[in-house]
Amino acid sequence: MPIDLEPLGPAPAGFDACAACAYRTTGTPAICFACAIVGGAAPDGPTCIVCGQVVDERGSCSNTVCGLDDRYFSRLYTVSGRADEMWSAIYRFKYGEERDLAKVLGRILVGFLEDNREELAGYDLITTGAIYVGPRAHRLWDYLRVIVEAARCDGPAWPFAPGLIAKSGPTGRFLGISPEERRRIAEGELRAALSVPEPARVAGRRLLVFDDVYSEGFSLREMARVLLEAGAAEVAGLVLARRKGG
Repeated sequence: MPIDLEPLGPAPAGFDACAACAYRTTGTPAICFACAIVGGAAPDGPTCIVCGQVVDERGSCSNTVCGLDDRYFSRLYTVSGRADEMWSAIYRFKYGEERDLAKVLGRILVGFLEDNREELAGYDLITTGAIYVGPRAHRLWDYLRVIVEAARCDGPAWPFAPGLIAKSGPTGRFLGISPEERRRIAEGELRAALSVPEPARVAGRRLLVFDDVYSEGFSLREMARVLLEAGAAEVAGLVLARRKGG
């Protein structure tokens, strides 16, 4: 279980106030993970067996992919239930100038892995969702790899293997568009752009695919599809936050 924050000395500033925290540069995975989940609301009612989100009165999940027969990924693990605060941190990291938040997010990721070691140690590799960073890219840096490389420093025993999935070019952006439009992009442009350059590295392995946010699951579905086609034994998702799909 996460550590008790009380006896640390200076109190952590609270998640999403990391800039003012005494542990911003000296924190440990246990401290940062505990801080990131304090105050998170417990699910109010039955939850989806795939993504953990509360289901409706019929037992259906609002995330479309969770109910598909050809979902391809087995389940989703979510690091923090504080979706709004985590999304704020992710947004500032990805689109703002707070690049050093990678260290904080990396420690939170390792803290989650350690807190769930009994279950997650069964996976052979932890890779990153594919991001295109070539000459036509929307964004010229792989923010997922940056977080994972930071996590590797604090959790070197975990089998981080970023970049097992390649993306050959840019695809339509998912931010601010409808679920139907995201599905069209995922099953068209994204599916055509994905590959696994070294199938031997994934063959017979159980993999976690790390991404920042899960909404409907269309991107994760395509990542899982291409890994299974390359010979992976199982693929599950691992995200920092889960946002309600529509």
